[in-house]
Amino acid sequence: LIVPGARLGAMSQKRAHRIIRQLKSDRTPERRATAVEIKRAQAALTKINGRPPTARQIWTATKSKDVSRNVRNFQWKGLHGAHKVGEYFETMPSPWKELAQCPRCNCTESMQHILFECTDPARETIWQLAEDSLEKKIDSYPEVDLGTVWGCSAAVFEDEEKEAAAGKARAFRIIVSESAFLIWKIRCERRIQHEDDVNWTLSQEEIINRWRAVINMRISTDRLLTNKSRHKRGALGTQTVLHTWRSL
Repeated sequence: LIVPGARLGAMSQKRAHRIIRQLKSDRTPERRATAVEIKRAQAALTKINGRPPTARQIWTATKSKDVSRNVRNFQWKGLHGAHKVGEYFETMPSPWKELAQCPRCNCTESMQHILFECTDPARETIWQLAEDSLEKKIDSYPEVDLGTVWGCSAAVFEDEEKEAAAGKARAFRIIVSESAFLIWKIRCERRIQHEDDVNWTLSQEEIINRWRAVINMRISTDRLLTNKSRHKRGALGTQTVLHTWRSL
């Protein structure tokens, strides 16, 4: 293996592994579903950032530690079009074929449908809560669509102060991604735990409480991560946390 500029004697195992992964990635053709979702994310982010990010920028952003690991995995699968919903089941025999349909709406259950079209009241309530909270922080709240959910970690917002701009972007990526993931979890709860019972739904109060619990947990986690004696160089800056959650 010859890598220009890489000296074998000074090579660490971590760096060698990273180079090998990159070489393999460069040789692997992009999946059609992945290309579609990347373009979707680029289109959404163009409206927010004023210019389209590169695919590499989007993939790098999905590794942001600002987003919890479960949510990062959710976004990663979304960008690959790898969630097992809708069309995934359509070519299967019964009873799996029936899983392609949303039992509430009697239509194909795509991720677009789950997150933005389903008649489940939890979906609309959660997005309204997200919008209401972010409107207090972001002057012009952008339209959130499926591409925004997959690529929100690469969103950029402007402010006279650099730290305030970073805080807006961080709040946006956390609240949008966590809200989408909560909608997904409630959908899975309905379809799996409650076996597609169309009459099962959460009360308005419980939906609000679940969303607030998720956001409050993120705030609590951020506060704990500012402890420099415990987290050393991995600690969050106090100002980072304040600029993220102030005004919300």
